Amino acid sequence: MIRLNDFLDRLSIIKVLSFFLFLILVLTLIPMILHLNMGNLVFKFILYGIMLIFFAYKLNGIDFDEISFKDALRNEYDSIFKVSDIYHISFIVISNILFVSAIYFVLKYLSSLSIIGFDSPLFGDFSSVSALILVLYFITVVILSPIIEELLFRGIFLRRFNKELDNLTLAILISSVLFGICHNFGGILGAILFGICVSILYVKSKNILVPIFAHFLNNLLSFLLGVGGIERLIQSNSIVIILIIILAIVSNFILFKAIFSEWPKKME
Repeated sequence: MIRLNDFLDRLSIIKVLSFFLFLILVLTLIPMILHLNMGNLVFKFILYGIMLIFFAYKLNGIDFDEISFKDALRNEYDSIFKVSDIYHISFIVISNILFVSAIYFVLKYLSSLSIIGFDSPLFGDFSSVSALILVLYFITVVILSPIIEELLFRGIFLRRFNKELDNLTLAILISSVLFGICHNFGGILGAILFGICVSILYVKSKNILVPIFAHFLNNLLSFLLGVGGIERLIQSNSIVIILIIILAIVSNFILFKAIFSEWPKKME
């Protein structure tokens, strides 16, 4: 049966990366030439928005006699919770957020001792942003980011690395590290761990919509926590911070055991 993976395998990684890098170059040079201050959020919104149109155009243009791209997408959507467990996905998301939070508070403590320089918000500071920026952030980070990043790092990189290296373990690790280094300093380790988890979900489910959904849920929860001002509420509460660190240790101990026991040997 033809699936979305078959459509992804027909994409040229050279063409996708060339177009992606060309877009980054154009979106970097134009504001410099016109002396515009685009901002990281607007930059990412335009970049990911155009990439979504690019992927839709390319995938829709791939021809399989048995099924169209739209039909394959519909079939994958209908089966997403038949091939994945919402409880497992939720546990991965919550464990990842606890893990990132624990790292954040450790880095903040080290920064307070002047051991390192670290001054980044945990979930983002939305206390003084306009409604327009809030909507733009939601569209970019919660909706566009999971789709584009999962198509790139799992749908293309993971599949190609596995094919070229003939080693699924290396493919998962390399694609997850690449995914991680695209995130900010405080979130790199959490992003790598999350990348490994969703890679396993993808290999097990054979459905690219599963890691996209997990990524969406992770970003949505982080967004809601940021908007709710949770970080400000717990910033001065040492007991809550210690509790978060303990929960992060316990949940990620369970998560690591699950990763090792569920580690896939091959990708179909």
